[in-house]
Amino acid sequence: MTKTNVGRCIFALIALFFIGNGLIVMFNPTLILDHMLLGSLESVSALSSARALLGGAIFAIWASVLLGAIKANFDYILVGVINLLAVISARLVGYFVDGSFPEFIPIIMPPVVILGLMLIAHKLMSSSTDKVAPPLRHTLTLTGYRP
Repeated sequence: MTKTNVGRCIFALIALFFIGNGLIVMFNPTLILDHMLLGSLESVSALSSARALLGGAIFAIWASVLLGAIKANFDYILVGVINLLAVISARLVGYFVDGSFPEFIPIIMPPVVILGLMLIAHKLMSSSTDKVAPPLRHTLTLTGYRP
């Protein structure tokens, strides 16, 4: 297995993990929202908003990352990196604005670790050892042969 494929597999596994979370929030939000420290939602409109705004967004972002892993195109994967950076930034803003809480370290570590894994996967995916050398181009012009 090449380094590029190892990087693609790492991206795909991370994407599948988050796609699963997005689907759980979409189809059974009461199961996971307590684990996300959001508490329980009682009204139908609150559940609908959680399904759409959390589940739908999580699914869409990480489906894009999965597509990028399949196509080996980092442009599709970048949205997941931006998402994790936004999550980490929002947690830090909450820490400084709202104060600390006992679950802060356990809740900020997963996105930091996953972002680190994504950086490693990007390094592997863009490693130069797997690249095939471009073909030599020779052109014939009116003035003669030019390599």
